[in-house]
Amino acid sequence: MLSTPAASTCTIAGLINKVRAYLQNRSDASESAANPSMRPSAWLQDALREITSDNPFEELRVTGPVQTIGPGLGFQGSNYAYPVSMFIADGDDVTVTEDPVIFLTANQAAVGMIPVQTMNTSNAGNVVAYGMDYLTPKAIQSLLFIPGGVPFKYTRYGSQYWFGPQPGQPYNVYLPYQRRHTFNPDILTTPVCVPQDWFEIVCIAAAERGATVLRWNDHAAYLHNLLYGDPKTLDPNTGKYARPGLIEARILQQERDRRISTIQIMPGAQRY
Repeated sequence: MLSTPAASTCTIAGLINKVRAYLQNRSDASESAANPSMRPSAWLQDALREITSDNPFEELRVTGPVQTIGPGLGFQGSNYAYPVSMFIADGDDVTVTEDPVIFLTANQAAVGMIPVQTMNTSNAGNVVAYGMDYLTPKAIQSLLFIPGGVPFKYTRYGSQYWFGPQPGQPYNVYLPYQRRHTFNPDILTTPVCVPQDWFEIVCIAAAERGATVLRWNDHAAYLHNLLYGDPKTLDPNTGKYARPGLIEARILQQERDRRISTIQIMPGAQRY
């Protein structure tokens, strides 16, 4: 079935039979198992959690609400500390994030010493959008207590974002991010939020988990080797597999989109 871009086309129930097939239709690989952790749906859930925690998938990528940061608007009146939950939709958690984006007027950009002519400037209100740069919590400390600036740097610490230097006036900020894959109480009805060409990888990963808990260790090892069947996925520098794929290593949608485009490189260096 063809799908619209970034739409889910399958539920976990639709992948159960493929998981069982990779376990050679063992009778104990069943949704009727008394222990819920011994069911194929549980193995699929764990496989999806692992695969979507680091790999970016369009089915999970969203944009958070535009929020205002500024003097006294942060956590308990802070100027620089703000809850991460402030920048994501209600009920979401994040796995992979882009850099937060701050909106400035042309004059604010000039004050912040950004070359305005290099920014994307809209005709409405002469507003520019600037992606912040990440610093480690240690590196950003020298900026956190400088008041009255434009916060071009950020870090995450626990459940908070820290912005530095402290904003001297209100600024609008939003966060593009990938939400964590969620599951319905009836797990079988959960939409699978990965592309169709990743379904088989998810099923083999789930079957590997199933073979392990069913004490079929040689088959678990076989499935793991099958999952990384493309020898090009082996990184010669680390000796570790970099990307799953039976015949060809899977590539991500972003890699497909940019395959014929030029790439902008911004050199830079930090102390930490």
